[in-house]
Amino acid sequence: RRQAQEDLGFAEGAAEVRRCWRLSVLSGAREEAEYCVDEKLGQFVVKTTSPGGEQTTEYCPIMSIEDIFTIDDGENCFPPRLLASLSPEERKRLFLIDYVADDPNVGRTGMYLVEASRSNLDELLRRLLLHVGDVARARIQC
Repeated sequence: RRQAQEDLGFAEGAAEVRRCWRLSVLSGAREEAEYCVDEKLGQFVVKTTSPGGEQTTEYCPIMSIEDIFTIDDGENCFPPRLLASLSPEERKRLFLIDYVADDPNVGRTGMYLVEASRSNLDELLRRLLLHVGDVARARIQC
């Protein structure tokens, strides 16, 4: 596990690296991706590989997450073009992480991802929500 994390550039303290799909909000196109929750650094990290092999990494500070949406929250949470590109089974594993970017010129943004399984999605949501709750409690105590 550690070697795979290091090969991908994930931090040593990061949790398990998982595969998923990253969806383009503009076109509905999908790219292979991997993510991990780096609790030590408080980051949700997504590494995407384009069809041409180009890799990009996006860091989402967990404390910057405003909301997480799944299809259970309603289809109106997702662009119709994006939904049209997914099978009914994939829709069950679709989620949106809505967060405030570190760059003030970007502001609020989101990542549309499709998890490999519904159980993986449920586990990720539990982990992120627990961590977000810890951050909120820490803010209240300060």
